[in-house]
Amino acid sequence: MTSDPVVLAVDIGGTSLKGAIVDASGRLLHQEAAHVGHLQGEAIFDQLRDLLDRLRKESESRGLSARAAALIAPGMDEVNGRVMFASNLGWRDLPLRHRLEPHLALPVATGHDVRTAGIAEGRFGAARGARDFAMVMLGTGIAAALVANGQAISGARGMGGEFGHMPVIPNGELCPCGQRGCLEAYGSAGAIVRRYRAAGGDPARTAAEIVAAAETDALCGRIWREAVEALGHGLVTLTMLLDPALIVIGGGLAEAGARLFDPVGDALRSGLAWRDPPPLVASTLGAAGALYGAAALGFERIGMGDAVQRWRIM
Repeated sequence: MTSDPVVLAVDIGGTSLKGAIVDASGRLLHQEAAHVGHLQGEAIFDQLRDLLDRLRKESESRGLSARAAALIAPGMDEVNGRVMFASNLGWRDLPLRHRLEPHLALPVATGHDVRTAGIAEGRFGAARGARDFAMVMLGTGIAAALVANGQAISGARGMGGEFGHMPVIPNGELCPCGQRGCLEAYGSAGAIVRRYRAAGGDPARTAAEIVAAAETDALCGRIWREAVEALGHGLVTLTMLLDPALIVIGGGLAEAGARLFDPVGDALRSGLAWRDPPPLVASTLGAAGALYGAAALGFERIGMGDAVQRWRIM
């Protein structure tokens, strides 16, 4: 085995686990994913452990030395490596680092999924050079990375950025988190599908298909308008609170392009009476941004942060 160091990076999402082998120059040498579907709790942990084992075996087959693993997940306490609460995964108070380090016999770096992706976007992507910005991820759920004066805001308990659980509709629909009227219960891809099906829509349609049909199908149009309204409320509040120079939009819904950015931009402008809105821009790193961010955490964990500073991703 050569001494070429790599990190095993995994982005733990609500519907899939995305893994990669990343070298010290920031190259994604190998990628694979595991679909978790409707699995919850320990079943997802088992899938994660198996994915890490496959990534390690792949790195060994290439003559590479895995020096660390890096895992990012919603609801992560980055200091202790514990997932405090991730409603879409069925995880609460899960000691992820503590359980995986003995299995892997490797240091395990951990980070909040969206915060890590946002930091990567600031280092290498659409927010490069910006010291005050927000990155909002619109996927199965919703969360935000908040950066002020060049520093990511994590909060007193590491829960900063739970943008999706901001109540935007008084006494609204029940969210999986237990609150009512959360942004995530209306504006996420998961909510769009759930609300469309609950209203009698085609159960085979995906969120992307519902958004695409919003101009020609009355039910799709209503569900999408309500999602946009909720997103507009959330972005207005975020803008008034943080005054970001720009807002980066990522996640699966960002692939809708103008169907998303035009109406959400209009909703943001209409909600700000006396000031201009910050520009809305699409993530340039896309889904890979989370993996780059995770890998950076892994290399920094083993004292190779200087290598990360030299990465030129875009």
